Amino acid sequence: MDEAGIVVENIADIEVAEVAAELDRIKKALLASESEKKAILDGFPGIICLVDDKDQIVWVNEQVKKLHKDPVGKSCHEVFCGRQEPCELCSIPKGNENGTREPIIKAFDIQNGGSEEYMVEMAGTPVLGADGEMLSYLIIGWDVTEKLKLEKQLRHSQKMEAIGTLAGGIAHDFNNVLTPIMGYSEIIRLKMQQDGIEDKAIQDYLDGILRAAKRAKKLVEQVLTFSRSSEKKETLQYMHPIIKEVMKLMRVSLPSTVIIHERIDENCGMVSVDPVQIHQVLINLCTNSAEAMAGEHGSLTVSLSQDESESDEKFIKLSVADTGCGIEKDKLERIFEPYFTTKEKSRGTGMGLAMVHGIVNRQGGRIEVESKVGEGTTFDLYFPVVEQATSFDHVVNTTDLIQGSGHILLVDDEAQVVQVTGELLTSLGYKVTGKTSAFDALALFLKSPADYDLLLTDLTMPELTGIELCKKVKALRSDLPVVLITGYSEQLPREAADEAGVDQYCMKPVSMRELSAIVHNTMAKAL
Repeated sequence: MDEAGIVVENIADIEVAEVAAELDRIKKALLASESEKKAILDGFPGIICLVDDKDQIVWVNEQVKKLHKDPVGKSCHEVFCGRQEPCELCSIPKGNENGTREPIIKAFDIQNGGSEEYMVEMAGTPVLGADGEMLSYLIIGWDVTEKLKLEKQLRHSQKMEAIGTLAGGIAHDFNNVLTPIMGYSEIIRLKMQQDGIEDKAIQDYLDGILRAAKRAKKLVEQVLTFSRSSEKKETLQYMHPIIKEVMKLMRVSLPSTVIIHERIDENCGMVSVDPVQIHQVLINLCTNSAEAMAGEHGSLTVSLSQDESESDEKFIKLSVADTGCGIEKDKLERIFEPYFTTKEKSRGTGMGLAMVHGIVNRQGGRIEVESKVGEGTTFDLYFPVVEQATSFDHVVNTTDLIQGSGHILLVDDEAQVVQVTGELLTSLGYKVTGKTSAFDALALFLKSPADYDLLLTDLTMPELTGIELCKKVKALRSDLPVVLITGYSEQLPREAADEAGVDQYCMKPVSMRELSAIVHNTMAKAL
């Protein structure tokens, strides 16, 4: 072979070597690209899959395999919706048709040793060829469970704030309605005793009116406490009146198939509790018990007794027992965990028993649970006994009334409240000048400040608030005692009221016994 032939052969060998090297480089680049793609796909915490123009899945990442064991070759609606037919309202194919990205939100149950629902926001992105024709589309989904949960909590918080505002207005008006009901009933009862009229039937009717009015007052207080964010302070009291009140509600709200038994010992001691929170605890436990019986015939037993166990500290035991389906042993240990629930997802939040546990612990108690599947569940709540006496808010007894004397300036924008409160005070021996306008009352006071011995004023009035009226009156007579009366304690700015010189507070509706004591004591302190 001549020299030229050798050169050509060498050049060919070089070109082959270069092509082989280039092919090797391309192969390594492809492997690296595939490795990077796999790392990206599997590392992404959400859903990624490629769907061809026939709506068949070509490849997926690991998150998709948690939803479906064999997703490749299946359609989008089979894997993500569990449907054999395409979803009419699905925005992914529509977005791919017009080249836009339109997210949708779907809920999935992922099996990880148990069932856990989470929400995923999904969107499709078209994959286009060189000529602009759609070759396939990419579906991407990301977990929005926590985001939606927070949005739901925010909406609930805003709703509760709105309810609280509405409840405040309703409470103010409702207490103004209760004031004459209670007041006139007490006036009638007092006048009957003063005139020597003895009619047991009428006395019983009046007692019934007063008890119903006081119950309505307590219900208003409960609505306010449930709707506002601040918690009431614990008070020393017996537990049995709270339990009986809740069980009245339970009797009308639970199905007739549930037989309710009450075993209440009224002499088992006093506890320091927040009554509204005890309401919450009992309602939650009783409602859970009713649901555990699932519409079947069964019994709910609520009992209150002394704890018989030997202990240095005395406890009372509040028990709620049912004959429902019971709780499995492996779930019993977790029932007080937040967000854990044995109910269906659409019915339970998992916060009820966590709330019960928190309330009981905060008030110095403890909870014990016993349950057998198919037989029922018993919750035993223990509260420490406090050795201290207290008094009950009872229907007015005329022996408690404190007679007095002096001139009272009474101001309230409700004419009926002024009339009935004025008559109550008059029957107690006071001279009363009543006004429905704060401006008129102030003008009257300015003419002769020395004529009055006490100012009794409403808090919320259209012209001047009770605090503003108090400031103007105190500017002329700093020694004049002032009692502020309101139907909504949460609106009472105590610091501002104290700075204005308010001596005492009074909540509507007020009984004759309370009114006589407050007025007498406030005037006595000013002497």
